[in-house]
Amino acid sequence: MKSLLRGSLLAILGIFFCAVTTYAQAVPLPPDVKGKPDEDDRSFIVRSDLVTVLAAVNAATGQPVLNLRDDEFEILENGVPQTLNKVGRQDNVPLRLVVMLDTSLSVRNRLKLEQEAAIDFLRRTLRPNDRAAFYSFNHDVYLRQDLTDSLAALEAATRNLDARGATAIFDAAFIGARRLATEDGRRVIVIVSDGQNTVSKATRDRALAEISRTDAVVFGICPLIKTEYDAYIKQPPNDLELLASQTGGRVITVSSPEEIMNGFTQLEAELRAQYVLSYYSSNDARDGKFRKIEVRVKRPGVRIRARNGYYAPQD
Repeated sequence: MKSLLRGSLLAILGIFFCAVTTYAQAVPLPPDVKGKPDEDDRSFIVRSDLVTVLAAVNAATGQPVLNLRDDEFEILENGVPQTLNKVGRQDNVPLRLVVMLDTSLSVRNRLKLEQEAAIDFLRRTLRPNDRAAFYSFNHDVYLRQDLTDSLAALEAATRNLDARGATAIFDAAFIGARRLATEDGRRVIVIVSDGQNTVSKATRDRALAEISRTDAVVFGICPLIKTEYDAYIKQPPNDLELLASQTGGRVITVSSPEEIMNGFTQLEAELRAQYVLSYYSSNDARDGKFRKIEVRVKRPGVRIRARNGYYAPQD
């Protein structure tokens, strides 16, 4: 009898602890998240005077260009040439990565495939000095695992997810950017979603402003399965594409569940081909205003992707 009671108690405790470890509380948004940010709100100015820009350079064939010299880069701010302080390669700048998986009702038929592809991507991408966090989102955004270098913790975080609710892409992007704001290294947000925002409290402009202030780049994996999502395919560019294009990233669209893994493989190659450019702005006004950035390469026949600007610091 004692043995039976002990076994029952252990089973109950096991269920309790399992519930504790798989439960994730929704991440709250600031109460003033709607609309455009106030330029006088100091909480949004999080970067120093050193400006960091992640740049991807591709040949006309689409292949990454990996052999550029430092002196082949030029950077302009509001049309004024800047002096580059440093040009780094991805292998000597640690990655700070936020992966955000859409778990709204529209993904229910492919959620398991996306979970497996995401953890495989993390296994292949993360190196000893890198750290990643994992979130899921539907009508709310849930932190499943904060920034860590533990693959076991990240893998556990992808389990026991269910598909329900609507899609808050802008809220997810805002929260991901806010989490990376104080982190050093390459700040990257990967959003896996079919790309259409439906219920966010944050506006698109507010999400983009937060990403810009964080110096982050948004990449997307966008599964558009024609038999299920014809309406989405007829409405490009979608919300995820807008976030990516304005921050220097891109969206990799896949047209079948089987291609999801291949999409993550392309994304891994993209992250391994990044250049990290940094400079101190020649504009010493600390006015909190947006400044336009243009990256150029002194080599013909290449295409450059980088974010289009940043917000200046403010006293």
